[in-house]
Amino acid sequence: MSISLPFSRGINFGKWFETRNFKDIDFNKYTEKDFSDVKSLGVDVIRLPVAFHNYIADKNNTLEADLLKYLDAAVDWAQKHQIYLILDNHSFHPVNPTDINIGKILIPVWEQLAQHFKDRSEYLIYEVLNEPHGIADERWDEIQKAAIEAIRRIDKKRSIVIGGTNYNSIEKMIKLPVYEYENLIYTFHFYDPHLFTHQGATWNKPSLAPLRDLHFPLGENSIPPLHETFKGTWVEHSLNNYMNDSKPEALIASLEKASCFSKERNVPVFCGEFGVFMIQSPDDDRIAWYKLVCGELARLDIPWTCWDYFGGFGVFKTQYRGEFPAGLNAGIINAMGLKI
Repeated sequence: MSISLPFSRGINFGKWFETRNFKDIDFNKYTEKDFSDVKSLGVDVIRLPVAFHNYIADKNNTLEADLLKYLDAAVDWAQKHQIYLILDNHSFHPVNPTDINIGKILIPVWEQLAQHFKDRSEYLIYEVLNEPHGIADERWDEIQKAAIEAIRRIDKKRSIVIGGTNYNSIEKMIKLPVYEYENLIYTFHFYDPHLFTHQGATWNKPSLAPLRDLHFPLGENSIPPLHETFKGTWVEHSLNNYMNDSKPEALIASLEKASCFSKERNVPVFCGEFGVFMIQSPDDDRIAWYKLVCGELARLDIPWTCWDYFGGFGVFKTQYRGEFPAGLNAGIINAMGLKI
């Protein structure tokens, strides 16, 4: 068995604290009702992405004071409803690489957060940084270690989520060095096969907007014709390999690597993100993907937080927040093992 954590199934509360500027935050985008609503589904953990590095008040990397007041309320709601809350430093760009000198802001930010939250309950968990990428593994290891040390100088016991490069991939997680600190949680994100989970996404290079109706698993279905913008790119190569990449056993083998790492290192692992972009993916296939992935995570005793509550990867029938619970995609909720 993998090393167990006190939580099992959860959701990311995205698009709340991910604005470009502090003044653009709409604190009322989520309320206490959202915490109680997801709790009723069987959720026991919420991952809260916060673009902390966008909310710096001065040249000394001081966080906006009101930001901490907002976060205090979220922490209060989580504790009240007995839901674990992962405070995820979501200061990243999906395309631009992680700055090799990100430690200059990452460390003081975590020092402030640790000082502010050190006396809160065990329901609060820290996550160093979301999806580092385009940075050398050795350099990221140095920065992540320094961040852990900075937190531990102030907050001795709280759980800290750490991960590898290449967007928190499993392959990079299992190559992380051994950090000589207790109460660390190793994380990975899972969006395999990428073409299926991101068909229609515009933020990839090249844009996957022309890709639609790609099935999972492929089975007897055909692969959509190659769009001209994909010729000679990684997308063409991935489409050529999609028959094998979309086989359930391929996904299962990847997830089992995370489980083996947990057992070999005697450390807990956690899937912080996974999901399928709904805009152009067949709904039945999307449901089949969630059922397979969540079923395997449960079998391997790996906790998770899906990406995300509402939006293109959300659990509502459309990308827009609907009424709760009538607007939920019952097929997705059931496939996750949650209950309306």
